[in-house]
Amino acid sequence: MTRTYVLDAPVFIYGFQVSGNMYTVPEVTRELKSSESAIALQEFLKEGLKIESPLKTDVEIITEKAKSTGDYLRLSQADIDLLAKALELSGTLVTDDYSIQNVAALFGIETQPIQQARIKRVLKWRRRCVGCGRLYESEAICPVCGSDVKVKPVKR
Repeated sequence: MTRTYVLDAPVFIYGFQVSGNMYTVPEVTRELKSSESAIALQEFLKEGLKIESPLKTDVEIITEKAKSTGDYLRLSQADIDLLAKALELSGTLVTDDYSIQNVAALFGIETQPIQQARIKRVLKWRRRCVGCGRLYESEAICPVCGSDVKVKPVKR
């Protein structure tokens, strides 16, 4: 049985080789800035790469789960679209992005790293003021003490 892969931008940037049914999303192609990655994309297209948008329902499912874990704060639209496409196709997501891998693990989506190690455990994230320690949903600056609000993993 031929495997299905959903490809993140580093596949094209680093020239990582994949064989099987290959997909990516339009947002990923917009991230490719170098001529080398554009050439790699063209080669993948010749080998059968399909560029497809994910289903809206899958994007909504991924977004809600990513918000519940705090990963939403760390994911781009391309990341969310990749996760949604992998969910739709039951494909292996080829990526080094730890936030993508974190959300993928919650859905049982298989991941294949490119150059980095695979995540070791699933994390939850929250926004915490570095000054006073208060927790926030979306603030970048603490309205109480004026310090930066950073995204930090929740300790077990």
